[in-house]
Amino acid sequence: MDEAPDPTVTDTKPTVTHVLIVDDDPILLDTLCFMVASMGFTIHQAKDGLEAIAQFEARSDSIALVIMDVEMPRLGGIEATLKIRALNPSAKVILCSGYTQLDLWKAKPDAFLPKPFLFHDLRAIVQNLLQFEGEDRNPC
Repeated sequence: MDEAPDPTVTDTKPTVTHVLIVDDDPILLDTLCFMVASMGFTIHQAKDGLEAIAQFEARSDSIALVIMDVEMPRLGGIEATLKIRALNPSAKVILCSGYTQLDLWKAKPDAFLPKPFLFHDLRAIVQNLLQFEGEDRNPC
């Protein structure tokens, strides 16, 4: 995550604005929150899978996307994704990890983002997942 958002790039204001970000590393959590907030989203955050499930349950009608680390204490991202999908099978989830040898596909995430990643990679995945038919989104 070594590339800062470009303040001169303007994205189309998202129609659906709430994103839940989950990571046990406070620096990565803050960085990811900053990156996603710079795209115009309202951010909710959690420090592990258990907090993520509680946040999702409380706001399931407004959270459009969950971006979650895989390896976390108490409850990891794979298990949390499965529980979130039990609450809402159409929930959109991006799993992130610095590890590549994980069995994360049993959670069937909508996307996987290997750490470290660049801002434009994150933005491209988020825009792709949250596009609605007929919308013209800025791909930059």
